[in-house]
Amino acid sequence: MESHRCVACHTSFKTAGQLSRHLGNSRLCEQHYDRLSSARAQRTLGQAKRPRSPSQSPDLAVPPLADDLAPDHAIDTFPDVDAAPFPSEPADVQPAKRPRVTVEEVIDEDTPWSYEGYPGAAASLGTATTFFEEIRAAKKCRGESPHHPFADEEEWGLVQWLMRHTTQTGIDEYGKLPITRNRTKPSFKNKKSFFKKLDQLPTGAGWICDVLTIKGNRKGPNGELLTEELELWRRDPLECVAELMGNPAFKGQTSFAPVMVKKGGVRYWGEMNTADWWWEKQVMLPPGATIAPIILASDKTNLTVLRGDKTAWPVYLTIGNINKSLRRKPSAHAFVLLGYIPVAKFACFTDNERSEALYRFFHGCMAKMLAALKDAGSDGVTMACADGHLRRTFPILAAYIADHPEQCLVACCKENRCPRCTVPRDKRGDYSIHPLRSQRETVEILERVAEGESDDEYEHLGIRPVFKPFWADLPHTDIFTCISPDILHQIHKGVIKDHLLDWIKQIIGKDELDARFATLPPAHGLRHFTRGISMISQWTGGEAKEIEKVLLGLLVGQADAGVLRAARALLDFVYYAQYEVHSETTLARMEQALRDFHLNKHAFVELGIREHFNIPKLHSLLHYIESIRRLGCLDGYNTETSERLHIDLAKKAYRASSKREYYSQMTTWLQRQEAIVLRTAYLSWVLGEEAQAAEPQDDVADEEVEELKALRQLLHSNVARAYQIPLTPSARRVSLDTLITKHGALALLPTLITYLAEHHPDAPRPHAHTPFDIYHSVAVLLPPNIHVANVKRLCSLCARPATPRVLDRQPIPARFDCALFIDDEELYRREGGLQGLRAGEVRAIFRLPARLGFPSDPLMYVRCFRPFRSPDTVTGMPPTSHSTRNNLRNVAIIPMSKLVRPCHLMPRFAQEEIDRNWTSEAILEEPITFSLNRYYDFHLFAALSS
Repeated sequence: MESHRCVACHTSFKTAGQLSRHLGNSRLCEQHYDRLSSARAQRTLGQAKRPRSPSQSPDLAVPPLADDLAPDHAIDTFPDVDAAPFPSEPADVQPAKRPRVTVEEVIDEDTPWSYEGYPGAAASLGTATTFFEEIRAAKKCRGESPHHPFADEEEWGLVQWLMRHTTQTGIDEYGKLPITRNRTKPSFKNKKSFFKKLDQLPTGAGWICDVLTIKGNRKGPNGELLTEELELWRRDPLECVAELMGNPAFKGQTSFAPVMVKKGGVRYWGEMNTADWWWEKQVMLPPGATIAPIILASDKTNLTVLRGDKTAWPVYLTIGNINKSLRRKPSAHAFVLLGYIPVAKFACFTDNERSEALYRFFHGCMAKMLAALKDAGSDGVTMACADGHLRRTFPILAAYIADHPEQCLVACCKENRCPRCTVPRDKRGDYSIHPLRSQRETVEILERVAEGESDDEYEHLGIRPVFKPFWADLPHTDIFTCISPDILHQIHKGVIKDHLLDWIKQIIGKDELDARFATLPPAHGLRHFTRGISMISQWTGGEAKEIEKVLLGLLVGQADAGVLRAARALLDFVYYAQYEVHSETTLARMEQALRDFHLNKHAFVELGIREHFNIPKLHSLLHYIESIRRLGCLDGYNTETSERLHIDLAKKAYRASSKREYYSQMTTWLQRQEAIVLRTAYLSWVLGEEAQAAEPQDDVADEEVEELKALRQLLHSNVARAYQIPLTPSARRVSLDTLITKHGALALLPTLITYLAEHHPDAPRPHAHTPFDIYHSVAVLLPPNIHVANVKRLCSLCARPATPRVLDRQPIPARFDCALFIDDEELYRREGGLQGLRAGEVRAIFRLPARLGFPSDPLMYVRCFRPFRSPDTVTGMPPTSHSTRNNLRNVAIIPMSKLVRPCHLMPRFAQEEIDRNWTSEAILEEPITFSLNRYYDFHLFAALSS
């Protein structure tokens, strides 16, 4: 089997698609390919070869697409080299290798952006030598190679592999192998010498272990109060901040000053430096000051699975200077582990005192962890930044990422209260804004209660007796505005999964809801619940997100208008909350959606489903817009990030330990992993600085480098429409009979003859024996959208017949996706939106043989739907139905240039139970009304919401 190797980190992959996904997740490897591409371009220019831009070259090749293009796990958008053969023409089937991009439309320049920066912020105190430059200088002085203390690049690749995939015992066993001793001959003999060399590498901030003695209120047999000794493992937060601020790998991906972004007079929010918090804090600091907004995240996690009760309580730290797209990537290492809060039983306390002791202990540990921020936040410290400048930096706590119980723990309030505002516990279901909690007032109340005084506000505000909160002395910090919304637990797993979905189950019934889920037609990026959702035993945010895409359409026919309006409003709010850039306009729509839900929520009460809406997670939605204005868009503060970090920084570290006294072993393992990451980043940097002019490695194919570069160029371009088709068909020389029987293309031949006569009159006429090259998929580039990340612009359109069982491979059902096509070019260009567009079910994607004189453009055989009618006033979804003539479906041959994007059509179910004979594969054939699903993806939602 062919192997695809990343030349940056030397990891091997089975397919080019896996390599592409790896490069999408590893910014350092991607940068290495960029440098190779630039060097290749210089060489090409030196040979007087003129390069062509994507718009000039219809044959521009790019690699198989990354995760955003991957459909269900059983479906290959671009089949691998070892994919199962097409059943009817085994000799003619070949896997898709290199896709082809054709650009159809480029967006015209529109209103320019304006940027208003804070005058004098982030002033440079001079140039600085970065950490990587210091390492390079030291190595040159000592005459060492970049890979020292290891022998060379190949041995460094071996070291990385051993650290990723083996244990200490495995390293010892590897060193004892005869082939290792006699042929490989690495510079280390066993694990002792291996780790001796590894521990010479520079690493991140060092670890500190504080032994804490907890005195309880229970007495032991001797009459003395019981105590418990615990270990607090922590790092200096200033060292962590300095490491992040000065990391050269983040150069060009960091911001140091606030900016107000506008377009056409409308303000936009995205990164933290575009929001109000940074601007407000900048006013409080001396001229020229640089702010390092501290973002903390904490959450308990289980270290063991199925057995044992080992738990860790990690605290993570990052800074708002780093772009949120990097902060969300674990592979970017933009979060650092600040420490582990000890997890104990607190058996030295009585039952009624144990929980309060835990609250106070948490705040004591956090105060110890963050103590260094007090003076630094007040006076500032000089730090070297990634752009090579020295700046006087003020690290200030800006945001805290946590789920609801931990938010209340941080805010020192009871869990039946809001951790941000003063809303009474029985008013959380109202649509009303209450004043935020006051940090100064809360500290004063706690001080009075600690001195034995009574305070009515103590009970009214639901404050916990934590007499020394860790945030009380942190400069320029208001903890109640720091607590950021938690989309994962509050929305996906909270309001949607725990509440709205449960209400809908009561309206529709579990069996009917499962049947409706199972009947929905498939589409790219849409999970198909073949057995419904009642069989799901363990829910994650992923399942909730998939359900959000189709939930409203499933309600049609079984719920009254009030329920539909409430559900639509809530789903609209959920989608707006996940925008990566917001404007005044979208925030107003988001506010209106929440208002509409509260105006229509009485429908659930009238049905007897709810008695009240006094739900903490529902109340939390009132604070979302305020948080966006203050801290920037919410994709930078999601607990999904911290939960993903648990895998690398807690669970893997525990598995690498002996399971006894494991914290010290975990921190050692983590420090060594950080050393590997840091050295990899350094090598990427130093090779880029010193070997840019060198010839690219021989084992990197020209096409591999150029394909990756072309895809990135296209993703970040102003191309409005483009499609990408494999260079090699999924099946060659397919007969007309095969297309009729397997693709259902009954009228292909007469429709194709009519199309060629109208559009290509000079082309020969196809006949019953004309061979067709068939493609099972085509990739589509959606227009850029300011609210959605560029990587989400790529999607796939499938037209693939069923594949029977082959040996141990499961059969794959047929899949024929729906798409939007341009029906009236002039109307579409003039009006935009859905004007001039029509939906169709793509039954075949094909090319006619150019060698026989046919046009080479790819074509589609499509079953047409009628033009969309006005959107339904309740659901907002435009309806359509089959386009027929004399009770027969209208079909058409449509050139690929008319393709706009894939879409998802949902059946408009009737009031009675659906026919249990309906299947997802055949539902589009039923003579019923369908609706264009506006929740199919963020691009379509944004387009239909404007």
